[in-house]
Amino acid sequence: MKKNESVNIQDVKFVVCDVETTGLSPVYNRITEISLIKVQNGEIIDKYSSLINPQQHIPGEITRLTGIANEDVINKPSFGVLSQKILSFLDCGENTVVFTGHNVSFDYKFLFHSFEREGIQINLKTLCTCKLARRLLKNLRSKSLLNVASYYKIKMERQHRAFDDSLATYKILNNFLDVLCGESEYDTIDEILAFQNKKIYNEGNKSPVLKNIKMTLKDFPQLPGVYFMKSRNGEILYIGKAKSLRERISSYVGYNSEHSDKIKKLLKYVRTIEFETTNSELSALILESNLIKKHKPRFNSAIKRFRFHPFLKIDVQNSFPKVEKVYEIENDGANYYGPFRSGQTVNKLLTDIKDEFKLRKCEQKIIKPSADNSACMYLEMGKCNAPCNFTQSQKDYAEEVQKVHGFITSSAKHSAQNLYEIRMNEFSENTDYERAAFIRDRLQDLKKVLSYQKVITSAINGKKIIIKCVNDAGKEIFFIQNGKLVKTYQMSPDNGYDQRNILEELTETTEYLFFSLSKFVQHKFNPTEKDEIKVISNWLALNKDRNTFMEISDQHSIEDVMNFLAK
Repeated sequence: MKKNESVNIQDVKFVVCDVETTGLSPVYNRITEISLIKVQNGEIIDKYSSLINPQQHIPGEITRLTGIANEDVINKPSFGVLSQKILSFLDCGENTVVFTGHNVSFDYKFLFHSFEREGIQINLKTLCTCKLARRLLKNLRSKSLLNVASYYKIKMERQHRAFDDSLATYKILNNFLDVLCGESEYDTIDEILAFQNKKIYNEGNKSPVLKNIKMTLKDFPQLPGVYFMKSRNGEILYIGKAKSLRERISSYVGYNSEHSDKIKKLLKYVRTIEFETTNSELSALILESNLIKKHKPRFNSAIKRFRFHPFLKIDVQNSFPKVEKVYEIENDGANYYGPFRSGQTVNKLLTDIKDEFKLRKCEQKIIKPSADNSACMYLEMGKCNAPCNFTQSQKDYAEEVQKVHGFITSSAKHSAQNLYEIRMNEFSENTDYERAAFIRDRLQDLKKVLSYQKVITSAINGKKIIIKCVNDAGKEIFFIQNGKLVKTYQMSPDNGYDQRNILEELTETTEYLFFSLSKFVQHKFNPTEKDEIKVISNWLALNKDRNTFMEISDQHSIEDVMNFLAK
């Protein structure tokens, strides 16, 4: 890849760093602890942490701040000893690597001077989450790591310890990238790097965009909703959604030299911005999707919209199904697992499935066993039993499919957890502790991914789910059957709803939809319903608070559901 080529966000490796030091000067003071977390597509792919002997005294005030004392580091390796390992982790020669931190210049300068003392020069692109916070969280009084972490409800076990600080920074980075890529339509790392240095909007120095539309940010509420950008003659140019309409519009109206060319072109024609508030972000997403189909604004087709997440699909209607990655949900009777936060997670799972289970890997959508079919190399490798030439029966193949199902859904002995635990123990017994540690970390990440994914899968594959969104605007309840939105309730203090009456109505609806009907009547989804399935499933993939939704199983009662809704 050429140095001057801008790299797509999905291809970027963010090395999130935090260092603890003996003081504030990168020239005279030294590093006492370092933590590096390598991230791609929102997921941790590698980690490195170590205490470092600074070869100088650690002042008492630094010990009181960090908890790192002289006796903690006296027997630890110096930076010189660790320099090659750290350098290898940084991948300095790669154009896809971006060095990231909260007040990143502090961490980078200490690393730069530490390497320089070893005769090593480094040159990395840098991204500062503190700078991003100043532009994305303008109403947050303090942009300190602790304060920004608290804003996103990120718990920090220990402050001023390298790993804890870098882990919090990684989680903050993910939240910022969701906004910049999902709402601001940024595709490349160069756009993100430019954004961190953009001029911060000042009400006293009105931007050209606000001058054109003759509005102020105070005209927009801090509520979720949908906004309409219109031309001079009233044509709807663009429809978008927002968690906070004021914050979203503010991203357009600043001095926007770092906007993409498509956004700049759009803003030239905008003369009015109208909006419609909703009770939740999910309602805004669904409304946006429906309005775009209705009005077909010309700039919505030109600008990237909602970033859909991948699924794993097993076409169980096929006699010999295979596992594949897809981005579309069809009403075809197949099992869909997901959505997953990133394609990388799916790719890792696919690799593990192909290595561990003997499902076919060939490209044919449907295979018809024939004596004329010659088996491919996967039979010789022991990774497929070649149903194409009658080597494996349909019954035996179906049993292998069930094993894959158990692997993905973390059930039974074939679960991913059991598989990785076996591998980890094997590496440990062979004293390959580095690979064992990697598998351990991979297992922890996979546990989180698959545990979360299991709930979402159930929402897609014909089970029942209720989503509850609560904010200052009130409460909104979504009833989901087979991935389809079948009923919505809006409970706002402003609409004068009667709490008792609405609870009675919710009880009746719950009983009818989820407990009285023996089977939900399925039918072919129309385009609107299919889009709703995608919007809802992707919202679930990004929503980190599992208290907002509930999967209803045969073990649940109406009382269980009502207790959930009443919280």
